Amino acid sequence: MDRPGKRGEEISWFRKIFGIPQPTPTVKPGTQPTEPGRFLTSFDRNHPTLLQQLQEATRYRGVIEDAARRYRLQPAVLCGIGSRESQWGIALRPPGPDGRGDFSQRRPRGDRYTPEPPDGPGYGRGLMQIDYDWHEFARTGNWQNPRENIMYACTVLEQARQFFQSSGINLTEEQLLRAVIAAYNGGATATLQAIEVGQDIDYNTTGQDYSRDVLDRSGWFQLHGWR
Repeated sequence: MDRPGKRGEEISWFRKIFGIPQPTPTVKPGTQPTEPGRFLTSFDRNHPTLLQQLQEATRYRGVIEDAARRYRLQPAVLCGIGSRESQWGIALRPPGPDGRGDFSQRRPRGDRYTPEPPDGPGYGRGLMQIDYDWHEFARTGNWQNPRENIMYACTVLEQARQFFQSSGINLTEEQLLRAVIAAYNGGATATLQAIEVGQDIDYNTTGQDYSRDVLDRSGWFQLHGWR
């Protein structure tokens, strides 16, 4: 989860350091799913890194499915976000739900006067990488708890959905889903601004591919039994 409004020119730290898998272009761009709620994937069914992530995500399956029901999301979409953000904890330091990510230094802002969080390095907190600077939960909440971390991430997604639905912009169901996912990374306001000027929904996300990549991963999780 990046700060709201951040441009996506830089590759995220976990892709650069840990080599998060890049999609293999086996699906033609623009190809549509064959049924509603299904996402195509360019990842091989037996992708070794994603298989490791699947094993980790399965540990939290009950929480993921509960959160998805509460916030009207597909479990596979949450799986895709967790995969992109932290490889379901594999890419964190230390690995697991109490790990941290995003160790780049930032200029002081708000109540922070240090280049790193005062409680130690790593702006991304927990499985869904809640950002220290932008979310009180990451500073004072029990972000190390998998359930609370995933549930909080869902509140961020729900707030983004409400924002777009109240903005007056006309989006298809697919576009709304992509916008909500992109907002999780780049911020709802920045995502809306991109849409309004005709830019890609992912224009202000890390790598300018966040929602597409998340749904690509979601499709892979669907191949392995996640709805």
